[in-house]
Formats: sequence, C-alpha cells, structure tokens
Amino acid sequence: MKKVLIVTYSQSGQLNEIVDNIIQALQKDSLVHIYYEKLLPDPEFPFPWTDISFWDAMPESVKMIPANIRPVAFNPSEKYDLIILGYPIWFLSPPVPLTTFLKSEKARKVMKDTPVVTVIGARNMWVSAQEEIKKMILENGGKLAGNIALHDRNQNLLSVVTIIYWMMTAKKDRYLGIFPKPGISDKDILNARQFGKPVHEALMSNNYTDLQQKLIDLGATDLSFDVVAAETRAKKIFHVWAGFIRKKGGPGARERIGRLKMFKWYLLFVIFAVSPLASLVFYLTYPLFFIKIRKNLTYYKGVALR
Repeated sequence: MKKVLIVTYSQSGQLNEIVDNIIQALQKDSLVHIYYEKLLPDPEFPFPWTDISFWDAMPESVKMIPANIRPVAFNPSEKYDLIILGYPIWFLSPPVPLTTFLKSEKARKVMKDTPVVTVIGARNMWVSAQEEIKKMILENGGKLAGNIALHDRNQNLLSVVTIIYWMMTAKKDRYLGIFPKPGISDKDILNARQFGKPVHEALMSNNYTDLQQKLIDLGATDLSFDVVAAETRAKKIFHVWAGFIRKKGGPGARERIGRLKMFKWYLLFVIFAVSPLASLVFYLTYPLFFIKIRKNLTYYKGVALR
C-alpha cells in the first residue's frame, strides 16, 4: 500500500480543482491510500476580498511571516511515500497559510526524506514563489521531485483586470461581458489529469529520477522569458514595499492603510503604464542575453535549487 499526503491551500477553490484532476490516476489505484489536508487559516482570509484586505496580505506574504492555521488532522509521525503540495500565488510569493505550515514542526517531521510534488495555480508569475518553496522543502528534509504550474493564458493586462474582478466579487465570469473569464481556463484545469499518470508511475516504482522531465514534456511548466524577467525585478521591489508598510504595524493595523493605498496605486501604474514599455525594451535586447535567458528558463522549469 502506498500512502500519499496531499496538503493544499486554495482560497477560491481553483487550486483544489487542479489537484483533484491530477490525483485521479492515484485514486483509481486500490493500492494507493490518499490523505487530504486542506489548510485553514485562523482567522480565514475573506473571499471575495475587500479592497484593503487584499493589499494588506502583501507584506506578510512577501516577507514570508507565519500566521495562524487550524490544527492539521494528519499524523505527522506517519511515513508517507509521497507528499503533494498545492498552492496559489500571492504577490509573487507563497500564500501565508502554506508558509505557516511549511515553517511548522509538523511539516518538518512529515516531510523528512519524503518525495514532494508541488502544484501551482497562478496568474502568470510563479517562479519566485517556487524558489521559496524549494528552500522550505529542503530545510524540512524533503526531496522536491516534481512541479506542475498552471497559469492564466490570457494577455497580461487583460488578466490583471479579470483577476482583480474575480478576487473582489468571487465571480468567475466574463467581466462586463467582454473580458475573458478570469483564472486558469476550464480546459487547462481538466487537462491537468494528464500529469497524474507520470506521478502515479513514479509513486508505484519509487523512482522519481525523471519525473520532472516527463512533466515538462507534457507542458507542466510553460514559461515566458519576458514574464520571468519582469517577475525577478518586481520581487525585489515588493520586498522594499513590504518592509516600508510593516514599519506601520502588522496585519490589520490602521496605521498602515495609507501605505497600502500607495502600494496599490504604484503597482497598478507600473503594470499598466510601465510594463508594456519594459516588455518592448526586453524584446529588443533579448538577443544580447539569449544564452543566459535560456539557461534561466531551463533552471526554473526544473526542481533543483541553486
């Protein structure tokens, strides 16, 4: 009997849909026993978000500061053959509930010497968050064996509008009847089933050596070089803003609302006014950095840590 522990945090439910499709191949096997743990923050983050609560989650997400989650139900002393971690992206970072779990003693205990497969649901930027997840898995003694990252395939500026609409209304329909549906497409969520086969094969053979390459061949970690370049620059700026905001107090502090509003308008200005120009400059200079860019893309698609 193979035992698989699945730990997810999904505020909107989209990430859990993806994971549910991936694990169908495992669920059909009577020799696989699945333990499903859905993390619950205490208190819970609102969904839909209010305007300030959305931006108020940024500093602690970026600085990876643990909060409170409800006690997990699984036994951390149990030995599992595989752990699947599923998470969305918050401000280019892991969501606070998953960070809280991974920095806990129970995570350290259950992950030691255990293969881990990560599953990500993102708008379009996920490599910075995954780098942090890699570090925490390694610190807990786990062995990252595979990564599956699905993202919104709509044009960048369109997806910004639709994701804000979705987060503020909890409606996953076409904004104003003209914008595309927000989030990862229903087709991509359904097609996530294909990733379950190589994961199942690796689990049953206890051989994860080439799992990530098989997942890459199936399109599990599609990346755009201009998006990756923009993300790595933005993450550094986010850290500066997070520190600036936290000087006015912790989550929910009224004293930091002014700085949260400053960050909000700064970010929207950069996305809609600056990023198109930055993308143009990047494409013009791309040939000068071709080798480095390709090397970085190869690295981010993999599971190794620099």
